[in-house]
Order: sequence, then structure tokens, then C-alpha cells
Amino acid sequence: MVSLQMWPLFLPLLLLLHIAPPAPAEVVRSLSACDHFLLDKTPPMVPGVLEDGKILNQNRYKPICQTYRNQRRFVTLYDVKNKIPMFSAYRYRGEVERKRPKTHWKIEPQLENENAGKNMVGRNTTEVYNHQATDTDFRSNRTFDRGHIFPSSHASTRDDKLSTFTLTNIVPQAGTFNKGSWNRMEMCVKCVMDRYCVNGSGGTEGFVVTGARPSSSKVLNNKINIPSTLWSAFCCYSSRMEAWVASAHWGANVPDDSRHKHLQTKTLAELYTQLRMEDSEFNLFPGSQCPLHTTVTNLYPELKKCHCPASSSPSLTSLTSTSGLKSPYYAFWGVLFILVGYD
Repeated sequence: MVSLQMWPLFLPLLLLLHIAPPAPAEVVRSLSACDHFLLDKTPPMVPGVLEDGKILNQNRYKPICQTYRNQRRFVTLYDVKNKIPMFSAYRYRGEVERKRPKTHWKIEPQLENENAGKNMVGRNTTEVYNHQATDTDFRSNRTFDRGHIFPSSHASTRDDKLSTFTLTNIVPQAGTFNKGSWNRMEMCVKCVMDRYCVNGSGGTEGFVVTGARPSSSKVLNNKINIPSTLWSAFCCYSSRMEAWVASAHWGANVPDDSRHKHLQTKTLAELYTQLRMEDSEFNLFPGSQCPLHTTVTNLYPELKKCHCPASSSPSLTSLTSTSGLKSPYYAFWGVLFILVGYD
């Protein structure tokens, strides 16, 4: 037992224990808590949403350090109003486990209760989820898949792959688009990163940011926004080429009009032009050495069985110029479709 004489020494310690903040958990206040998934530890620049690393509306946009089995796997900026991710960012390290794991859909408990555990968990059938989608929201529809933003095929270990099956990493995606042109783009980019994204230490390393542009009114199950566009981009240093390489893709979230459709590879500058606002610049890799005006299409002939497009096509029509976007949020999503795909 502590003597009365010792209590003055213990009181300051007890006060510190009482007021000390909890350890960082999955839903955090800033992307800086998970900046190791971002190139140069620098968040994207998204006008009106995420500027200079600051989230402008923290009640709506929630940064999630996606945590599975007590390990952070990737980072997501989640829109609790539309109940879809704005984007997920991850560091590609190559596949250790190539087999797709059995699907067990999970939710983020701290979006409902900030005092909940930090690990993603399965849905509790007795609870109501007001700030995120659940697997039941996608049932009984024959049009939309649960489309991954960070695809499981780009995750490294089995646990990394399992972590991608959280509904905070999912959007309603047209089925043939998800399994078709988006999937082929995803496989092509993966081939490029496997072969050319080798850092100075000899390890595979590429940085990817992928997201979705919400529609103005389309919803699934009277709850979840159905994005009008998906987008993705990657950048890496290639010690093999002694240069930085990057490319981008985007596409409308509608059924593919052909079984052999490919998304055309674009430059980062083309993507940024689509997404920029007047007097506001959009940038997925700010302050980096990522090339703005070149793509990796010249590497495609060397890649076999990678589902890359045979050649470039004319520039796609600007989505932002025809969609009547009025808010910074919708202008941002006007054309981001770079690197996500079918699981």
C-alpha cells in the first residue's frame, strides 16, 4: 500500500494517465498518421477537400488508417455522406501470396463509435450503420459489383489482401466494367510495376492513388452514392531505367460496350487538367519527381499476357466540361480514374 507521505509523488502521474489521449486508432484526424503509404509522405492536393495536407470538412471526410490484425495496411479518405471512399492510397510491394482469399466483408467500427477498436471487423447483424455501407446494401442488385478501390490483386500478403475487403474501400461499380476494362487496366499497371518499379535497394515499390467521382443523384439501396467515374494513377522510381515513371487512367462507371474494351493510358498532366478548378491545382503526387507529360505505353510491347492496350487512342472527352459540376468536391471527382480494378 502506498503511504500517505508518497501520495504527492503519485498525484501528477495519476493526472497524466487521466488526461492522456488514447493511442492513435484507425479513424484519425489527419492523413499524416498514415503518410508512409504516400509518395514522399505527402497527401494529394484536392481542391475544396484536401489542401496542404488539411481536410477542410472533417465532419464529412474521414481519414482511415486501414488496420487489420493490428497492422496498418493502406490509407483511405472516406466520405460519410456519400458512404464511399474518395480515394485509397497504398504502396505496391509486389505479390507474396497470389491466391485471392475467401471473401469476408468488413466494416470500420470507429466510424460509428470513436471508442471502438481500431481493427476492421465483420458486420454485427443487430446494429444499424449510419455512416458507412455494409455488404447487405449490395445484395439483390444485378448491376453493380462491390468494386475495390485498392484491389486485392495489388496487395502483397494474404492478410494485406484480406484487408482490402472492407466496405470503406468499396464503391458500387458496373459489373462488366469492374470485371472487364477496369480489371485489364489493373493487371497492366501491376505488370509495369512488377517489372520496372524497382527502387535503389532492389525492392519492388510503387505508389498508387485510386478514387471515384460521386454522381449527383444516383444511389444504391437509397443510401450509397453510385460514382459516375473511377480513376487511378501510379508513380515510382525505376532503378532499371534510372528515371521516374508514371501513368493515369479514368473511365465512366457504366457497363463496357465491348468484351475487349481497354482503358487508354494517359499522363498525369491530362488527369490533372481534367480535375483542376479555376485558380486551384489538383495534384496526386505534389512536390515529387513524377513525370507529368509522359506515360509508360512505350513499355507495353515488352510485357506479355498483361492485358495492356495495343496503342493509344485520341484523348477522352473531358468529363468535367460536360457534367455541370458546381462544387469543389464534384469537380475533383470529374475524372479521377487511375488504378483501381476488379479485386
